[in-house]
Amino acid sequence: MSASPRTPRTRTPLRLAVAVVVATVTLGAVACSPGGGHATSASSSRPSTKATAMTATTTVASTTVPNSAPSGPGAFLGPVHRIPVDGITVGYRQFGSGPDLLMVMGDTGTMSDWTVDLLSRLGRHYHVTIFDNRGVGYTSDDTQVPDTIPLMADDTVALINALGLRHPTLLGWSMGGEIGLTVAALHPGTISALVSTGGDLGGSQAINTPPAVAKELNSPTTTGPQMLDLLFPADATAARTAYIGQLGLISPEKVGNQTLLRQYQAGQAYESFEGTWDKLPDSTIPMLITNGSLDKITPPGNARIITQRAKHAKLVLFPSAGHAMLVQDPDRFVSLVTQFTKASGTE
Repeated sequence: MSASPRTPRTRTPLRLAVAVVVATVTLGAVACSPGGGHATSASSSRPSTKATAMTATTTVASTTVPNSAPSGPGAFLGPVHRIPVDGITVGYRQFGSGPDLLMVMGDTGTMSDWTVDLLSRLGRHYHVTIFDNRGVGYTSDDTQVPDTIPLMADDTVALINALGLRHPTLLGWSMGGEIGLTVAALHPGTISALVSTGGDLGGSQAINTPPAVAKELNSPTTTGPQMLDLLFPADATAARTAYIGQLGLISPEKVGNQTLLRQYQAGQAYESFEGTWDKLPDSTIPMLITNGSLDKITPPGNARIITQRAKHAKLVLFPSAGHAMLVQDPDRFVSLVTQFTKASGTE
């Protein structure tokens, strides 16, 4: 299936959204400076095979970051731990009980960008692991290596093995969904199920962010209310208010300009990477593909393309929801995830 003519895609919605909204409502400062998200060049991207060979559990020692445990509503998250993974050191938190659920954040987003409400709901059903992608927050980077979606998929697989997780369900949002799809395509034996929301398959098949939306997302003059308009439909007033109230409940983490640029370039390289598209039909793991039907950032047609390409994928579009559908309607989203994992035999 061919997509419509391609337009330049944006790659900084989550971090930019949080930075702008938090700054606007003065809930706290997110350390994110403008300058990322404006690159025009892209590195070529080929899948790494380092993590493919890591089929056995290789649990290694982790360390705890002092004074990193939140207080108040986010206290259940506990402290940040760090562990050597794939040539870098990954920062992560674990909480809850039940089958393993690994959550992968979107472009330059941090662990603190998940809402406490969503994490609390999921922690009632799963043993949840959240972490920072390379170069973000508590996770280090190797800037000598080009950052790509397949490399971050390798990191994710290596983290699963380092923590001794046994075929977890992977839940990815936005670019995190693309990382999850790449794990499912290139390392299908690592996870038991995939939940992808707001992601695409990259390559020539993806339907990119409309140019006007991309321009607004990447503009340094975009205001908090304008950013909320891109994440939520205009009439989702209660969801917007709840989202703003959630920001700042976990101390924000730092994301530097270099990481903004590197992850932007990773997203641009994903445009010419066909590996996820090519290999996805070989994956037999069950997939739940979700999207907001009014998503301005990742057009919902991408979700239809994914489900047509995958063998065992279920498509659920959230009517009247945007890119932040999982926090716009957390009741339905968490119920959908738990029903899906039970039906898939992963819990």
